[in-house]
Amino acid sequence: MISKNLEISVGNIIWIIGIIFTMGIAYSQIGQLEEDIMVLEQRLEKKIKIINENDDRINELEKELAGIKACE
Repeated sequence: MISKNLEISVGNIIWIIGIIFTMGIAYSQIGQLEEDIMVLEQRLEKKIKIINENDDRINELEKELAGIKACE
């Protein structure tokens, strides 16, 4: 009876250690994903800024082109 209780207790302890280990891995992965999301947001902000700048330049060029066509 005592040996059976010890086996159950050791088995439960192993399960608890396994769960804690798994939770630690999951927590670290979530932290890494948060960092990856921040990096992606920064890259996206840079790309949006470049697109907006190019859009402004295109609008200016279209205005110049319309002025040149009006002169002809």
